[in-house]
Amino acid sequence: MTMNSKNILITIGSITGIFILLFFIYKLLNTPIQSEFPEINTIKVDDQTRWDKNSKNILIEYSDFECPACADRHSFLKELEKEATPNAVLVFRNFPLYQIHKNALSASYAAEAAGYQQKYWEMNSLLFENQDKWNNLTDPQDFYISLAKQLNLNLDQFKKDMNSKTVKDKVQADLNEAEKIGLNSTPTFFLNGKKLDDIKTLDEFKSLLKSL
Repeated sequence: MTMNSKNILITIGSITGIFILLFFIYKLLNTPIQSEFPEINTIKVDDQTRWDKNSKNILIEYSDFECPACADRHSFLKELEKEATPNAVLVFRNFPLYQIHKNALSASYAAEAAGYQQKYWEMNSLLFENQDKWNNLTDPQDFYISLAKQLNLNLDQFKKDMNSKTVKDKVQADLNEAEKIGLNSTPTFFLNGKKLDDIKTLDEFKSLLKSL
């Protein structure tokens, strides 16, 4: 093979490679972003729910107890409840970003464990409201136990449940579901299976929930 032939083959190969790259870029830019997730819009037996449990509107929150934005959204929802309970059932699902939040998983375990003594939402609030007191602890379990004590929980049962396979499997199932549908940030909300990407401000979120 002559030098000119080699150069021609190299040129053809380079052009082909460029066309392949441009094709994949085109496909990536023109693939519609999924916003509807009907597969998650079912309340499961072990879901943590509140508000109007008979409502046809299902608001699902994927959240992380160590996430500052999630704590802010928690405060917002509590203030909203004081005005009027939205015409929706609120479902809280665990999405601990354990790669960057070292205590997020254990906080989810603490909340779920409190749920076995009918104190899930009370523990949920205490974890968010005291986030700055436990998020940097090397081992926050004693702090979780102090919160359980505030709620008058059976402490032996709480400690047992917090470290149980059942609780850990429940949190992992929530986490797996979030990853399966491609979530990468918290908090993320879905209303009736539709991801609320177009809600940019808390006022817009408030208006949406009041309009249900």
